Amino acid sequence: MAHWIEDPSMDAPDGHRWVRPAPADCEQCLCHTARVCTELRWREAVRPTYSDGTPYTDPCPCERAASVPEPRTVHIELDGVLREVPAEYHRSGLLAGRLRTTRTFRAENPDLGECPKAVSMVLHRPTDATEPRLVVIDGTGTQWVMSFAVQYALQPYRITGWYPG
Repeated sequence: MAHWIEDPSMDAPDGHRWVRPAPADCEQCLCHTARVCTELRWREAVRPTYSDGTPYTDPCPCERAASVPEPRTVHIELDGVLREVPAEYHRSGLLAGRLRTTRTFRAENPDLGECPKAVSMVLHRPTDATEPRLVVIDGTGTQWVMSFAVQYALQPYRITGWYPG
């Protein structure tokens, strides 16, 4: 997670302030405001120019890093069996803000029977209404809610346990 240092030498649009990342995080990034970076809305940022007036066109290191899922692990208990499951945290894209496990689960559809392949589970952040028994914690200490509804070949399935093997 980046730590930001305010940079008063740069003019910013109304309601924004230009900041630069602290040295250990993303010292190459010149192109985003705090609002844009913290909310992961890079495409809304207006890229600044170099001191000679030429546009800053290099790829943003923050955006590039955000497109690569962050590897994590999560402990999940099903059928009385607790396992540490590899997962990926997504900062951007369709799964932004969610954690997706590797394909380690068995799933079933009442009409189609057992899913022919192992499926992954997509976990989301808990809310006040979340059932506490569904909350798991990943290796960073972040809480996640298990979701048992999945799709395979555009058909709905429900995770029922661990995939054998």
